[in-house]
Amino acid sequence: MARTERGASAVEFAIVLPVLFLVIAGIVDFGRYFFTQIQLTNAAREGARAAVVLPSPAASDMTAITQRALAGAAGVPGAAASVIATCPAPSPSYATVRVTATFDWIIMKPAIQMIGGNWGLNGPVVANGVMQCGG
Repeated sequence: MARTERGASAVEFAIVLPVLFLVIAGIVDFGRYFFTQIQLTNAAREGARAAVVLPSPAASDMTAITQRALAGAAGVPGAAASVIATCPAPSPSYATVRVTATFDWIIMKPAIQMIGGNWGLNGPVVANGVMQCGG
């Protein structure tokens, strides 16, 4: 190795390291996002199933449906559920439950803003669960 090439690998590593870090951070952040989306989808499905199974749309049933949906969103902080429609309803009748949660991009948002970009993936994560009554 010639004396003039000394330290070239250190310079190359210094150039590649931020890009490598951003790729790994993106994988972690998007993994967190998809975990949140999957958990909320399952929670909305659980809530809709509870809305179909419970016999009447009483206030206590609304609380039970909401609690069932939130129990399905285990591991997601700040999840909130709302019952939009329950059974029985006018035909065709569907029970609908919406579950939402806020999501913070821990690494990607600051990294993109640091280089002057605008991170467009803001807002809550939303999942709707719909099931047909009596089906």
